[in-house]
Amino acid sequence: MKNLVIGITFISLLTILSGCIGDDPAELMYDQLETSVQIENEMESLQEPLVEAEKKEVQLYNDMASLSSLEEIEPLSQKAIESAETRRSMMEEEKKFIDNAFEAFQEAEKYVAELEEDQAKEAGRTLIDIQNERKSVYEELYTQYVKSIDEDIKLFEMVVDEESHNEELEGQQEKVNESYARITELSDEFNVLLNDFNEAKIVFYESVGFNVTTK
Repeated sequence: MKNLVIGITFISLLTILSGCIGDDPAELMYDQLETSVQIENEMESLQEPLVEAEKKEVQLYNDMASLSSLEEIEPLSQKAIESAETRRSMMEEEKKFIDNAFEAFQEAEKYVAELEEDQAKEAGRTLIDIQNERKSVYEELYTQYVKSIDEDIKLFEMVVDEESHNEELEGQQEKVNESYARITELSDEFNVLLNDFNEAKIVFYESVGFNVTTK
């Protein structure tokens, strides 16, 4: 098994707006975009517990592999299964953040057509395209991660199954490794798109005349 870290931190943007948010489509987009970002950044609190749970399961599996008595292995297997189910719950919670963030982002999309400058419209559409691609990648990432949890649990169950042979355990371990390899690929792709989104957001804000600084 391999640890997974999904990067979700957005750059912090400070924009100087002309007063409060009014009816200007650019300002309305700004309001929804930053709401979306704030929601998604709340996912960060789940990253450390997820990684710690993964590390715990790797250690438990290594401990099981070093034992020969089923009586000793069984409680470790149960702990590993419980940890995997906890990760499933955390992923479900993470997905709620993502869904809510993208819902807020969709509210921003409708203002693009109302922008006056063609350059701003193009920058807005680029932002939308990147965000839609991020959503697609995350959906696949979430599905693959949940699938990997099922494969982990199956492996933990097989360790205490007296009818399981070494070849079967090795085959299941290979499935787990392949699943996590795909997760790593998707996670890297998601993080690249996050960087693209951050850069596109700056371009968009500049295109509508906002003074942008980052920190």
